[in-house]
Amino acid sequence: MSRHPVTVTETGDVRFLTTHPTLALVARTLCQSLGPGTERFGPTDIWLGAHRTRKVARTPGRRLIIVQTEQILDAEGNRIETKVSRGRIARMALGADLFVEWNPQNRPHYGLLPHLLPRRFLFGPYVFPSVPPPRKPGNGLVFIGAMTPRRRSVLKTLPEPRRPSDRASGEEIDRLVSEGAAMLNIHSLPGTYTEVPRLLMACLAGKPLVSEPLGAPFDNAGAYLTLDVARAEGGLDAAALDAGHAGLSALARRYPVTEMLRCAHRHR
Repeated sequence: MSRHPVTVTETGDVRFLTTHPTLALVARTLCQSLGPGTERFGPTDIWLGAHRTRKVARTPGRRLIIVQTEQILDAEGNRIETKVSRGRIARMALGADLFVEWNPQNRPHYGLLPHLLPRRFLFGPYVFPSVPPPRKPGNGLVFIGAMTPRRRSVLKTLPEPRRPSDRASGEEIDRLVSEGAAMLNIHSLPGTYTEVPRLLMACLAGKPLVSEPLGAPFDNAGAYLTLDVARAEGGLDAAALDAGHAGLSALARRYPVTEMLRCAHRHR
């Protein structure tokens, strides 16, 4: 269990809570996606990575949403890595108004739980703004993420992207992303799965995503540009960038972040 203190990020009546530093940055991005007007859903706490803390306490008078962020299974059903047991998921779901799983390919890990508690579970990357911003121009690729041996190997085959310093602030990362033409996504581990926070960051910045294959629901939606497009001479031209941005925006409209709040509100 995490020894980090709980970080709280607020927007209107919604609070995002987490004990993980990276997820604290994700909470900041989700606040941007949510925007104003949260009051209609009432006071709500959204826990990110709740499995990292020993006990998630409910605050009286506030709804509780728990978001599962771990990559449990890849698109082929192969186990990646996880410390989230089915029993712990059941306990968290029973103690919350809603349990949200951003990665639908993880569903087999849940067994019968979604059938036994159908109103407590929501599957899908419900993180995006209701109205995605238009594409914003820039130059080159931007990569945000920890450097792993696998990522380093793939990066050698691509035009060199700009990367933030190890201690960059959220504002510095936002500025770097805004200057690029597209965001780059490379899996830290083998397998086909989806880094949902990176897709959200690209969407909010008005940038298309260049990525290795992603899991559902991004697998057949034209929601990203392939690495081969980035490798081709002149591949990231305006037409390709427009198409990538349009595909991501179209899918984002199907998964608004407000759906989490709506479903939790419906539960009571």
